[in-house]
Amino acid sequence: MASPQPTAETSLRISRTYPAPREEVFRAWTDPKALERWFAPDPEFVTKVPILELRPGGRYRVEMTKGGATHVAVGQYREIRPPEKLVYTWKWEVSDMAGHFEDTIVTLEFHDRGHETELVLTHEKLPNAEERGKHEHGWNGCLGQLARYISERGAA
Repeated sequence: MASPQPTAETSLRISRTYPAPREEVFRAWTDPKALERWFAPDPEFVTKVPILELRPGGRYRVEMTKGGATHVAVGQYREIRPPEKLVYTWKWEVSDMAGHFEDTIVTLEFHDRGHETELVLTHEKLPNAEERGKHEHGWNGCLGQLARYISERGAA
């Protein structure tokens, strides 16, 4: 039986450009201390990254807390090509979405655009359009937080 192909309902793709070299943008996704500073849908979250094993098969755990509620995403790295590409599984361990779907796949591509980096995020295998919409909202928030983080680093 063939695997189902991604559809517009079960996958999303977001592209953003950042005023930083791709090595810096890649590092923001792979350094746990950096992730803790920006990885959340809005600045009211407190993020902790107790596990980040940056190797194929390595695990990660991201804990985002806001207003007493904690959302935990876990997964494994599948592909790591600094500073070009990251591929990892994504699953909610603790969240209102936990248990609603199996592992999904996140692919990050870092494209050199001179003095800027274009980041293309693709999230596949989401269960339905509703979850796709929730994840699109969350990822857009995270990518906005990343822009602020990069801007603050550039100003420092």
